[in-house]
Amino acid sequence: MTSPAPGSLRINTKYHWLGFMMAAFKPKATINGHEVPLSWGENVFPAPPGRHDITIHIPYIWKFGTANTTVDTSTGAAPAVYYSAPMWTFQRGAIGFEPQKTPGLVGMWILLGLLVIGLVACCSAGVLSGGGGGS
Repeated sequence: MTSPAPGSLRINTKYHWLGFMMAAFKPKATINGHEVPLSWGENVFPAPPGRHDITIHIPYIWKFGTANTTVDTSTGAAPAVYYSAPMWTFQRGAIGFEPQKTPGLVGMWILLGLLVIGLVACCSAGVLSGGGGGS
């Protein structure tokens, strides 16, 4: 990645592969009160020197994954902003100046694990009880 030119903002957005449905919804940012569309991946915007309030969300039936930060470009090139969408629509996103972990990922793995355990238990009960169909 190249460093952004002085007076520009670089916003990197991502979602976890388990949240593949996020690909259908493009994130949006509000920079100093002005809404701009984002794409998943790297986004670069020209910005005058100064402080910039950035809020990112994902539009769905409601706005979810909202996260905000402030970036100062008055001293030259601003640090890149990293946003990670949450796994659940009722959670906030993660934002910072370093790559962010996916919010809710541990909960998603626990849920998937419980589903697999439940599926194995149901299949095992059917096999151990003799299949339930023979005389």
